[in-house]
Amino acid sequence: MNFSLTAFQWPPFITGLISIAVVLVVGLLAARRATAGVPSGTQSFMETAIETFQDLVGQMAPPQLAPNLSLLALTLFLMLVVANILGLLPLPGFGGGWIHSPTASLSIPAGLAAAMFLLIQWAGIKYKGLGGWIYGWVWKPFPVIGLVINALEQLVMPVSLAFRLFGNILAGELVLRMTTHMPHGVGGVLTTFFIGTLWLVFSVVISLIQALIFTILTVAYMSIQASQEH
Repeated sequence: MNFSLTAFQWPPFITGLISIAVVLVVGLLAARRATAGVPSGTQSFMETAIETFQDLVGQMAPPQLAPNLSLLALTLFLMLVVANILGLLPLPGFGGGWIHSPTASLSIPAGLAAAMFLLIQWAGIKYKGLGGWIYGWVWKPFPVIGLVINALEQLVMPVSLAFRLFGNILAGELVLRMTTHMPHGVGGVLTTFFIGTLWLVFSVVISLIQALIFTILTVAYMSIQASQEH
């Protein structure tokens, strides 16, 4: 496990690139094979995913932000799903053992959360103007005091995003690894298989949920920042 925010490590960097590459390749294949006739399985999946996120984001975001934000949300969700599940696959790791999910290293969720924080502030400046964005930071809900309140609120946001994702994915991987160290023999093998399979299914579900939570919270925060009423 890696709790460092500054120390560079190759494994999470490489697995992060793998996650991005998988989403990019699937998207390109779906786009190249797109047809007006009977769609392929990949095309059907992508069309359904796009429509789902367009509806989801459309209910949360201002109309001027929704089209671009829906594509960002879909891309972020798919990348996080691949990244979260990658550590659940019994692939050879770097130096032995299984490969860990990039999101099980604190630096990756922290970096993603920091990037989303910057995008959220950009949305506020773009759709409110610099003056409106500064006014929202300093003057609401109370003059001057609002700066302290808003600063705490905005800074807690990326921290909570990062640690929620990191903690859940890391915990799932650790418990899954523990199931491989149970007693040997027929009983141990059966117990390991049964518990390991159940936990694997549970971890996949948690991976999907955490990817969705990270994405929805990002959309919600960005929508609030871009809203003229905020």
